[in-house]
Amino acid sequence: MSIKDLLVVLDVEDKQAPAHRFALSLAQQTQAHLTFAGLAIQYVAPVSFGGEYPYDLMAQAMEQARTTLEENYARVRAYAPEDAPSDFLVIEAVAGLANARLGELARHFDMTVIGQEEDSSTGDDNGFIVAALFGSGRPVFVTPYIHQGPAKLDHAIVAWDGGLVAARALAAAMPLLERARHVEVVTIAPSDAPVDELPGFNITRHLARHGVPVELRQLAPADDVPAALLSHAAETGADYLVMGAYGHSRFRQFMLGGATRDMLRSMTLPVLMAH
Repeated sequence: MSIKDLLVVLDVEDKQAPAHRFALSLAQQTQAHLTFAGLAIQYVAPVSFGGEYPYDLMAQAMEQARTTLEENYARVRAYAPEDAPSDFLVIEAVAGLANARLGELARHFDMTVIGQEEDSSTGDDNGFIVAALFGSGRPVFVTPYIHQGPAKLDHAIVAWDGGLVAARALAAAMPLLERARHVEVVTIAPSDAPVDELPGFNITRHLARHGVPVELRQLAPADDVPAALLSHAAETGADYLVMGAYGHSRFRQFMLGGATRDMLRSMTLPVLMAH
């Protein structure tokens, strides 16, 4: 499978701008088509609102949101390379349903590129990311809000624990891993385990059979797995990280698992996730 169809989030506040250059570069390197999805959210007046319902004001606000999204898309196209074709659409939905609509749309693409929300360091505000991860069945490439410049794909780290979501993330990343110059399968396991029984031994062999230049790395036991992975990524100069996204269902809404939430809070390099 190759990556030929990418979805990119476009928001009214333009907070996703740091992810756009990454997405354009990724599309250029993989010869993929980009679809920018603008989210125009309609806010409903609260039940306590008194007087006549402000239909006209709501319509004006939605029209202004559409106009702003079109302007943001035009700004992106102004610096986009000619060999990165793209189109634009608008998702119109009332507040609370926009994320679900985004997740449904993402099912029709190979991958979604979304920027980390800057205020996610203080809470679980990665609504776009959660919607795409748990609502699409497709991988999501998350870029830190501090990220600058194009997508670099030479050195990848694959976080591996032998689990189902880790396998899904690796499979989703395979078209990129096959392009890499160096791939590390990183595990965190007891130091006294036999080498041929370590999580990652078999999957490293599998990647090698695909022609991926791969090596197995075992990190010291750590209580804070995201911090250990990010520290290793910084020390080795990795370009991106591949990992499974864990969650659990509560009241029919997916909530992030601890490791996934912590990674989204503290990420310092692009992370390709799948659930």
